[in-house]
Amino acid sequence: SITQAGVTGPATVIIQGLGIGMMSCVPPVLIIVATILGCNALSGDYGVAMAAVGMLSTLGVTLATDAYGPIADNAGGIAEMAELEERVRETTDALDALGNTTAATGKGFAIGSAVLTSLSLLTAFKDKAKVDTADIGDPVVLSG
Repeated sequence: SITQAGVTGPATVIIQGLGIGMMSCVPPVLIIVATILGCNALSGDYGVAMAAVGMLSTLGVTLATDAYGPIADNAGGIAEMAELEERVRETTDALDALGNTTAATGKGFAIGSAVLTSLSLLTAFKDKAKVDTADIGDPVVLSG
């Protein structure tokens, strides 16, 4: 649909790209909301906290995956500056594309675990401070 928008000019390509980018946020948000509601239904606040800890337990792998992108990108830059053979640059470009994909996946995972962790911390603060009027700590309210 973005290519079809390009027929009328560059402005419609930008608008169509923004619209599709915004629509791509809907499935992850729905998954996070379903996770919050499901964990809350199964074990309450403890279930949400356990889901957050479960996602954070793989943090080492997630960070290593996220760090792969810049390393591959730097390798491509070094190969270009050193004027190495074209096949070396083709290889580093393929690795760079893979690095960009893994970095994007890592970002989404980090955002999901941050949402669950912040919900758990907000609920813990609300309980410790004995605040009863702040309903934002209720997972059902926070999920919309």
